[in-house]
Amino acid sequence: KDFPIITIEVPFDQDDWASYATMFKEMGGSVQIVGDDLLVTNSKRIAKALEVGSCNALLLKVNQIGSITEAIDAAMMSMRAGWGVMVSHRSGETEDSFIA
Repeated sequence: KDFPIITIEVPFDQDDWASYATMFKEMGGSVQIVGDDLLVTNSKRIAKALEVGSCNALLLKVNQIGSITEAIDAAMMSMRAGWGVMVSHRSGETEDSFIA
């Protein structure tokens, strides 16, 4: 109660859909569950997360998926679902100020 949890990022293995879904059912109404490694800025994985009910936030890494267009698609899909979207660059991988 003194220090409420607001966000949990990467609580399970990147392919442990069942554990993510269980956690989301238990906590997803009050806690932001970020599917960083689960989603990897990939629209197909976001669609599965929506189907399974496994998280409610995307850590958007523009240079993770392959193109700006794919990253925008992932962000838009997540926002349409009412998810939180946080933009991040992949540390140490670029000096590109557009991405950073």
